[in-house]
Amino acid sequence: MSRTIKQLIYGFFYLAILAGVVYGGSVVVRETAPSCFDNRMNQQEEQTDCGGPCISCAIKRLQPISPKLEYFGVGDNTTAILTLSNPNLEYGAQSFIYTINFNGAGGTRLFSITKDSFIYPAEAQKIIIEPNLKFNYRSIVGQPEIVISAVNWKSLTDFSEPQFQTRQIKTVVSGSTATVSGILVNREASSFPKASVGVLVFQQIFDGENRLVGASKTVLQTLQPFEERAFKIIVPMDAAFKLPEIETLITTEVQR
Repeated sequence: MSRTIKQLIYGFFYLAILAGVVYGGSVVVRETAPSCFDNRMNQQEEQTDCGGPCISCAIKRLQPISPKLEYFGVGDNTTAILTLSNPNLEYGAQSFIYTINFNGAGGTRLFSITKDSFIYPAEAQKIIIEPNLKFNYRSIVGQPEIVISAVNWKSLTDFSEPQFQTRQIKTVVSGSTATVSGILVNREASSFPKASVGVLVFQQIFDGENRLVGASKTVLQTLQPFEERAFKIIVPMDAAFKLPEIETLITTEVQR
């Protein structure tokens, strides 16, 4: 058999193998079951990969929860203030998980927090206080990492913010400790299993500028309809201050 004929036979053989691979691949693609992640509108979705059997298109278009973190030291401990913003007017997160990772030199993990929380529709400033974390903030290198996951979105009609208010707020300062007391008022005809009341303490510097110097919180259990409950929060600060030098911000966290 001549060399030319052999080359033709081998070439035909390789072409046949290549054609088989291409055909097999096309069959696999055609026979792959439709999914909500294939970038194809192929199973009665309202839009590509949303609606119908897939996630709601309204939820798919939602903007993510935006986090911001501040931290400071009190003694050898660290207090972290996580501020969250939900830009979505019609949807809140009935539940989600947040993780804060603090790293040190060489990327070593100094401390990590993982907890669950919630945020209401259009809530622009949800404040979560994590006081007295058992590590020294001076060891932190770079920006702490914030991860928000497992978000369970709910519409405004199913998850609206309850009506609570605080009144009769009184602050007493003794050296490096502030004691803040007041009354939390449930203005709803429903009871709530718990409510968290937090206090941020700022040092007033000049021209409206201020500096976080202390933060703490307390949890009140089982608030009855229209109940008024007294609270008292003791806040360690990072230095000794007099009352005119500081101002306080009260935060509340109540899940419907």
